[in-house]
Amino acid sequence: MDSRYPPRADLTTRADFGYHKAVKMIVTTAVGAEASYLYSPSSTECYSFCTKKEFKVKSIVSVFDTHATRKDISSNLEFPLPSQFFSIPFLETLYPRCIMVPAPTTDNYLLSLRAVRERAFKVQEAAVKNKLGHFDVDHSKFQDMVQIVVLLIKRDYEHPSQILPHGRWRHFDVGGRPRVQHLLNSWASLGQPLMEQTRRILDLFVVAVLLDFEPSVAWTYREKTTRRNYRRTEGVVVAVMDMFMAGTFSSNVNDPHRVDSEGLLSLSIETLYSGFQVGDRNRLIGLEDRLDLLHHLGNILKKKTEFFGYSSVPRPGNMLEYLLAHPTTIKTKKGPLIRLETLWPVVQEMGELWAADNSDKGGTHNLGDVWPCESIRTSRNPQSTDHFVPFHKLSQWLVYSLIEPLEKLLGATIEGTDMLTPLPDYRNGGLLLDTGFLSLKPVDYERGLRNYHANSLLPGQPKVEVAPMFEMADPVVIEWRALTTTYLDIVADHVRSTLGIHRSKLSLFQLIEGGTWSAGRELAEISRPNTQVPPIMIKTQDELRKHNIQNEER
Repeated sequence: MDSRYPPRADLTTRADFGYHKAVKMIVTTAVGAEASYLYSPSSTECYSFCTKKEFKVKSIVSVFDTHATRKDISSNLEFPLPSQFFSIPFLETLYPRCIMVPAPTTDNYLLSLRAVRERAFKVQEAAVKNKLGHFDVDHSKFQDMVQIVVLLIKRDYEHPSQILPHGRWRHFDVGGRPRVQHLLNSWASLGQPLMEQTRRILDLFVVAVLLDFEPSVAWTYREKTTRRNYRRTEGVVVAVMDMFMAGTFSSNVNDPHRVDSEGLLSLSIETLYSGFQVGDRNRLIGLEDRLDLLHHLGNILKKKTEFFGYSSVPRPGNMLEYLLAHPTTIKTKKGPLIRLETLWPVVQEMGELWAADNSDKGGTHNLGDVWPCESIRTSRNPQSTDHFVPFHKLSQWLVYSLIEPLEKLLGATIEGTDMLTPLPDYRNGGLLLDTGFLSLKPVDYERGLRNYHANSLLPGQPKVEVAPMFEMADPVVIEWRALTTTYLDIVADHVRSTLGIHRSKLSLFQLIEGGTWSAGRELAEISRPNTQVPPIMIKTQDELRKHNIQNEER
């Protein structure tokens, strides 16, 4: 790794183990237990063991070595060594057993959160070695990114600890109106139990995430209660709130404030057009795909009864009973301690895996938001997945958004959130491009401009403030997203260091909300004030579908 950037953990001591140098680190679990373990950033294999008593770690040893044999490693451990398993970076706190995730040759590895950060860092290593296929990196601009984020935080907050976490809740509060809290207050005044209030908020937030997209700057939404106009993603979420309040997602007119399977399956595109106030002069591209996603959710709610079948009518909020009843969830005085690993398969089922299993939606079959990146390919085997990079952006965005209501309403603690990564969206990614840290290679830049020109000929498409455009599956976008994931991790460490604040006081959730995402948006407003589009535009599937239809008609 480039010496200009910090290692991924605080180094305490170094030790020889097997054939490689390893780093011994002190780590702390969510319940305050400390443990040390060996870590080598360049490794591809590791084995992790630990035993606990009353949530205090007795010992843990992680071995990272691609050459050491199973026998060599076993001689240094207290426990028998299972084969072909890799450790995860946060500690098990529930049972005296091994912490394991599958080896990187398996599909389960690519479905995991660990793989997101590890594979993204492989792309970053290619960037340091100037081996990227589509971008050039100007390392002299790195500190500019850090300073922009630092200045933005200092401008907007008296202290960084005041930054609220990144999630859909922030968007609901647009215009200074605490809409979610008003909703909770109204339900409480009607005597709704706290558990039902939480289910309803989870219902609302799931739909709000699945309907999250960035409309064109020309689209507006007028809120029903205030008659104020809102744009962009905030306008979308206010529209979702109004539809939720009107019972659009419920099958029961006597219980409108919920989302259920039948309500979702009965949704029509006309209902969404009306709900988002779409018209000839107020276009909104992307709703057809989002309707498909909501229909999928309706089917999943009925199919996955173990997650959503608590009541007679399946609802997203019924995941609450699954999470609380899970054998790894611990009841504490503060509230339930829920493992992120318990929540992860639930959110993946809600949309990401389905989208990838439909050829025109993107991603990799059975894996979701996972894409091949040729700049890190090492194997000549055509069946190899060593160059596949997972992002799981939709699933992570769901987790980001669901954690806050679980914590605020139930006092829950979600263990393992350090596994979550920066979201590879166009606002975060725009920060890297608009600061000049990343730049497209000339051949890709020209190709992107040609794509933009072809798209501009379609009705309702932007024709000003030209920006290179690519499809989601384009190698340019895959590389861009991976670099966004990894470099924002590094930016976050430098921002904390500059501000002199520990990560426990300034989480990644907060840094994205008050720093990187906001910086990306403001730079887009400055660089492209008329459209505020990102520096690289991603062509939506709706646009592709309409383009293909027009070609067929010709």
